Parts: sequence; structure tokens; C-alpha cells
Amino acid sequence: MFKKDWIRSLSAIVLAVLLTLVPGAIGAHAADMYPLSITDDLGRKVEITSKPRRFVSLAPSWTEILFELGLGDQVVGVTQFCDYPAEAAKKTKVGGFSDPNIELIVSLQPDVVFGTTMHMKVAPEFEKRGIKFVCQNAQTVRGVMDNIMMAAKIAGVPDRADKVNGNIEKTIAQVTKAVAKIPVKERLSVLYLVWDEPVMSVGPNTLISDMITCAGGVSITRDASSDYPSYSLETIVAKNPDVILAPHVHSGGGLDPATLKSKAGWQTIDAVRKGNVFLVDDNLVSRPGPRVGEGVMEFARALYPELFR
Repeated sequence: MFKKDWIRSLSAIVLAVLLTLVPGAIGAHAADMYPLSITDDLGRKVEITSKPRRFVSLAPSWTEILFELGLGDQVVGVTQFCDYPAEAAKKTKVGGFSDPNIELIVSLQPDVVFGTTMHMKVAPEFEKRGIKFVCQNAQTVRGVMDNIMMAAKIAGVPDRADKVNGNIEKTIAQVTKAVAKIPVKERLSVLYLVWDEPVMSVGPNTLISDMITCAGGVSITRDASSDYPSYSLETIVAKNPDVILAPHVHSGGGLDPATLKSKAGWQTIDAVRKGNVFLVDDNLVSRPGPRVGEGVMEFARALYPELFR
């Protein structure tokens, strides 16, 4: 009896010690990650001196990244356009995408503000108050995945990025496997139509262009010298794309495919003549966030529906 009681007591002591030490060990491990130096998409060195607790997102893409990494509870402010996931709607709105409310953001006492190149003009306002600013400018799917890893490292949860990026890779691998059956010379030429008056598309150094390539398409604007080039209708007619894709904008507006059939000059383009003008979900194809794999799938289904029934 004495021996059994002694064993129980010893087990209880060991368990108590473990419960005491393990959280401390985890905390120590997290603390060992800081100070942390990261390089954002503009090549800016950002020093994270200690584990950040509060974040503000100035772009829907960053909001999606932070929530997907399980950091939603630490997000204290988002823009009025941050509509995914649904939980983002409950966060304090800090203004629009191009006009964030600096005073409100500062009052939220964030440790890190995540923004884009559009926000570089206000970045100094944060930095002079000791708030770190991280800029996103992902131009490829791989760049998006790097941003996800960067955010995870900043927050001290790098292992979570592996899972998120693994899901992206899995989806894109499905697309790659399907379109691999199509010979390169038979792949469809694509015009991504940002707008039709004037004709505006995407250049080679943009995320959308890279996603079209991942989906097995061949962008007719891949040789453009700017990110959002404008073209004359005559040039588009000469390039004669097989498919025209345009964003479906959830907030309203955007292109109506039916209107192209009635516009002078467009009827001679194969894509219009054959009815191969499709809308793709703007939120999936234009946000450099964790749904980028779904965006590639969106493009692939529009281009080769027979492969994704």
C-alpha cells in the first residue's frame, strides 16, 4: 500500500512540474525568435524587437492572411473593404484602402501595421510613433506564399504558414496536373480585361499574369512594359485572343460580357465571336492572400472547363 501511495505521489509531483515547465519552455522558445529582422516586398529591413500582440491590416489580402494563420484575435483594425472571413466584419474599421485614418490606427496601439505600396506615403507616420510597417507587393504566387511565411514569422508562428502554403501548393498541383495534358502550342491565348474603355490589361510582372500562366493560359500582354498597360482596339484585334477574362466585382460595376458583342470592332475577335468571354471572381484572382490557389483554379476552370467538371 505504501509503495502504491508513494508512486502516486511521485507521479503527481512529476505532472505538476511538467505543467509548470512546459508553458515556460514554449514561451522561452517564442522569445528566442526575437529580435527578428525581416525584409518586406520593397526590400525594406524591418526590425521586430519583441513578439507583437496587436495588428492592423490595410488590405483585404493581409486580413485574409492574418486570419488564416489563426491570428484573428490579434487583429485590432481592418479597412472597410476587408470582408473575408466573416469575422473581419466585427473588427474596427480604420478607413478605406487608399485613405486610412492615421489617428484611429494609432489609437488602436498596434505593434505592426500591414499595408501595400499604396500605403508607403503614410508609413512614416507609423514608424515615427514606434509602430512597425510591413509592405506587401507580391507579383507571383510564390511571392504570396513568401508573404504568408513573413507574417507568420513576425507573429512568432512560422509553423502555421507551412500548413497554409501546403494547401495552396496542393490546389495548384491539381491544376498543373490537369493542364499538363495540353501541349504548349495548343494552350489558349488570354486577354485579362481590367477595363474596356480604354482597353487595360495586366503586364508580366503582376500576380494575375502569373496566375494565368499557372492555370495553363498564355497572356497576350505578357510582353508589356508596364504593370497595367493600355492598348488600342486595333492591337487587341491583331493579337486575337482565344479567351477574354474579366473580374466580377462584388461591390458592383465591372465589365458586362454581353456588351462586348455589341461594341464596334470587338465582334471580329475570336473570343467574342465564339462567346468565350467569362467573368472570374475578383476576390479570388486579385487578392494576394491565402486563397490564391483557388484563384488559379478559377482561371483554369474558365479556360479549360472540360478538365474540371
